[in-house]
Amino acid sequence: MLNILHASHESASGSFDRDAAPVIEVSQGEQFSLGARSLLTGGLFESTGEYEKLSIPVTGPVAVRGANPGDTLRIDVHEIRIADRGAMVTLPGRGGFTGGLGRSGRVVDIVDGSVRFDDDIRIPIRPMIGKIGVAPADGNPNSSTVGSHGGNMDCKDVTTGSAVILPVQSANALLYAGDLHAVQGDGECSLTAVEVEGSVVLSCHVLPGVTVKRPVVVSGGSVITIGDGETLDDAARLALDDMLELLQADRKWTREKTAMLMSAAADVSVSQLVNARASVKVSLAARYFTSAPFSLEPHQH
Repeated sequence: MLNILHASHESASGSFDRDAAPVIEVSQGEQFSLGARSLLTGGLFESTGEYEKLSIPVTGPVAVRGANPGDTLRIDVHEIRIADRGAMVTLPGRGGFTGGLGRSGRVVDIVDGSVRFDDDIRIPIRPMIGKIGVAPADGNPNSSTVGSHGGNMDCKDVTTGSAVILPVQSANALLYAGDLHAVQGDGECSLTAVEVEGSVVLSCHVLPGVTVKRPVVVSGGSVITIGDGETLDDAARLALDDMLELLQADRKWTREKTAMLMSAAADVSVSQLVNARASVKVSLAARYFTSAPFSLEPHQH
C-alpha cells in the first residue's frame, strides 16, 4: 500500500456527526485509508449472546479540503481489504421473514476467496462497504440509518472500482465509512451480511456542475440511484424519481419518454429491507448517459 494517511478503527463513531473533529484531513484526489470495526471487534460477539448490545460504527470524519455545502462529492473506492473471519446474527423481531427469527450468532472463516458457510457450502466473496456517507446539514443520525447523506445504504455494488456520489451538506464534507461485508445478497434479509473487519482506500473530489439529491453509485458499468423510506414503496419512488431526473437532464427528453426508457432498461431492486428505513436501488447501464460523470467508467475522471 502507498504511504497514505490512515485512520484506524479506533476512530469510530456511532453517528454521522457534523460536530466531530476530523480524524484526518485530505486534499481532493489524495488517497487515504480507513480501518473498519465489525461485530467481531473486541471479542464480545464470541463471549456473549446479547447481540442486541453490539453495533457496527463508522470511522471518521475525514475532512475533504474545498468541499462545501451545495457541492457534489465523488468518493472513489480503490481497495477493500477484509479479515479472514466474519460474523452473522439473527434477532427476534428483526429480518424480513414472516414469523420472525430467533437469536443466533455464527462465525465463518474466509478462505481462498470464499466464505466457508458450512462443510459443503462455499460462497464467493464480493467485499463491499455497507456504510458510507457525509455529515448531514442537520442532526447527527445514527450510523445505522440511511438518507440523503448516504449512510447505511447496504448497496452491494459499493465495491472496489466503484464510486459513490453524494451531496455535500457540511463544511469539508466530513466523510465516514465502515461496516464492511465479505458478501451480501440484495436485501440483507436476515439482518446482517457476512460482517468483517478490514480497511478501505478511498479518494474524493468535487464534481463541478453536477447536482444530486441523494446517493448515486457508479459501479460495474451502471449508474445506481439509492432511495430510502419507511416502506419499500417510498424508497423505490425516490430512487426512480432520482434516476428519471438524472437521465432526463442528460438526454433532454420529456418525462414520459425518459420513463419509457427506464421501464425498458432499468432494474429496480432492494438494497436493504431490515432496518428502520429501507433502501431501494434503481440501476441503469451508464451507456444510456451521454455526459459526465455518469457516462464514465468508475475509475475515470
